[in-house]
Amino acid sequence: MGAILAPLVVVLGERVPFAVFGMAGILSGLLVFYLPETMNKPLYDTMAGLEEGEKTPCKEMGKVHTNHAGPMNSNSHWTDEDDSSASIEEEFCNLTENTNMNGNKFDKALIEFYMKIKVKRLKRKIMSTKIRDPSTPYHQPKKARIEHAETTVSTRYSGKLFSSVIKRLTPKKISMIEEYGMDCMLKFIKTDVPLRFVKWIASVFDTNASEIQLTKKFIPVTKQTIHNILDLPIGGIELVPDCEAGREFLLSHFLVSSIPNVNFFANKLISGEHLSDKDIFICFMSVCFTSFLCPNSSVLPSTQYFHIFKDCKNVRRYDLSKFVYDWLVSSIRSFKQAVKKLSKRTITFGGCHYVLAVAYLDSVEFGLNSLPDEYPRMLVWKGNRIRQYSDMDKNSSNSFGKRPLKRLVPASVDRSFGKDSCRKFPKAFSSPFNFNGKLKSMFSSFLTEQVIEDIVHVVLTNNIGKPKDFESWSQSLVCDVLN
Repeated sequence: MGAILAPLVVVLGERVPFAVFGMAGILSGLLVFYLPETMNKPLYDTMAGLEEGEKTPCKEMGKVHTNHAGPMNSNSHWTDEDDSSASIEEEFCNLTENTNMNGNKFDKALIEFYMKIKVKRLKRKIMSTKIRDPSTPYHQPKKARIEHAETTVSTRYSGKLFSSVIKRLTPKKISMIEEYGMDCMLKFIKTDVPLRFVKWIASVFDTNASEIQLTKKFIPVTKQTIHNILDLPIGGIELVPDCEAGREFLLSHFLVSSIPNVNFFANKLISGEHLSDKDIFICFMSVCFTSFLCPNSSVLPSTQYFHIFKDCKNVRRYDLSKFVYDWLVSSIRSFKQAVKKLSKRTITFGGCHYVLAVAYLDSVEFGLNSLPDEYPRMLVWKGNRIRQYSDMDKNSSNSFGKRPLKRLVPASVDRSFGKDSCRKFPKAFSSPFNFNGKLKSMFSSFLTEQVIEDIVHVVLTNNIGKPKDFESWSQSLVCDVLN
């Protein structure tokens, strides 16, 4: 009715609408005093509960002791705490005989409730003591404890799991993996990769340009970067994701009804179970992809790449470097989109954390602490080195980029060529033998040995008397052109 009449009142104009609306508010406030008192009275949700409460208002113990103003006469009310027990019993349906019994039950209920609260508080105190970092004094302020505490972030990357599986492989299983051409992944050694450091790199990574962007500085990341770090096959058949084919192959090959988690494959390798040569390779590559190369937000392996294991001998012919690179860029893109909606600490970050950290640290100048130029970079960045060098580059608890970047190419060359050709390769790569071997490993599928030797001869002849940086840059330019 109010909604119908309100427009008509407004039409009256001048002071009439204000008077009508004001009087309506005052009138409704005065009518509140005529509502029945509800203090210390039971409040029912349904009419059935109200009718039942009027008939038997003292059925339950809780109602007797908590709602003392049940169905009393309108003139009766509570005055002081020293009212006699007789008057209480008269107003509560003659409960003289049950008063002592109900009082005992109520006391027991209070004690039980009190004990439950105390137990919960004790459990919380014990759990907080276990979770707290023992190296951080408890008397420190909350902000200081948070800064020193480890960030609990959900992530499926586990270099620890992958390295532990490699350590427990038998010589027979190692020889089978080498026979299938994936001996490069056996070189990985347990490495501590700080998650906060990796997430910072991802936050400054431009997925469109495929480079780590700092203040007026850029670090390009390509599939060649993946190959230089992990020595994965490059320049072969493109691995096209096929979830349906991969799922069908995995379920039929291992005779399971659902996709197993990564521990299923790890346990098969380290439990001493008799496996065929093909099963050994599939289980190893499943652990490698799921926990190291291409981790995702689930403990279950992705089925996008399992179809390549139908022919294990041809796995090394696929361009795995490009597949790992595409997976990493896609994970960074998803991470940056999720950061816009949620906190960075609560987001799962997929992709190979190790590759992203090494790609950045290899481009940072550490002066006398610089690591040797050795190929692949996996042989250098191991143990606690990533954590140690990331601490040297730390600005604050959540930011890095303190140290300058290396000079990737001569300044005169940088003005003439694009960024993709300005990548610095290890010094060991500039020798004729390493350059020749590099070209054979990358392009032997479509170049003959004679052609490769001619390319090496031309490059070395043109670089006689020139700086080593220029020689390394020219070799990287040749690789980019051939790619």
